[in-house]
Amino acid sequence: MKAPARTLAVVVSTLVVLGTTSATAWADSPASEAWPAAPERSTLEWLLLFGGGTIGLFVVVSLFGLLTARNNYVPPPPSTDLEVAPGNEAAHH
Repeated sequence: MKAPARTLAVVVSTLVVLGTTSATAWADSPASEAWPAAPERSTLEWLLLFGGGTIGLFVVVSLFGLLTARNNYVPPPPSTDLEVAPGNEAAHH
């Protein structure tokens, strides 16, 4: 499977899942007039309703990843070479 086919499969499956799971959200108007009308929502409220959970999940996962990340730095092994101080070259020969 090539990359464009994988991308298309992910997009199509995401759209199918969103379409099938959000079908009940369209049924928010009652069948009779006995129920009072729901208050109108602003654009900000709609964004918070649909995007807030996703953004919150990204924040929680990112924080968890940062808190549990390991520093994989491995220092180099100690050198066996001896450094000779200036002026003492004759003492080590």
